[in-house]
Amino acid sequence: MITDLAFVVYAVTDIPRSRAFYEQTLGLKPDETFGSSWIEYPVGSATFAITNAFGFTTPSASVAFEVDDLDTQLASLKAAGVPIQGGINDFPSCRMALITDPDGNTICIHRRKS
Repeated sequence: MITDLAFVVYAVTDIPRSRAFYEQTLGLKPDETFGSSWIEYPVGSATFAITNAFGFTTPSASVAFEVDDLDTQLASLKAAGVPIQGGINDFPSCRMALITDPDGNTICIHRRKS
């Protein structure tokens, strides 16, 4: 079951220029970074991220839906015939997997770690 919006990510072409815009112009404060190509900003209960990695091309945006049980949700989606791209990605702060909607849009199914 989807419980929250985990994050929205925008593809950018120039990380330093984009960081200056989001941090200095819009006033967002960075939270986590993964190398120099993925920057996260907490916004309410969700996260906004910018990246130029992982095959994102501009303009592009993607959404991540928070779920209460990643493994159960993925099993249910797989049983419903939803394409799952690769396997589960395990990061220090979360676990996630990518699925595809009927139009080919990528959606992240996400579970924060405590």
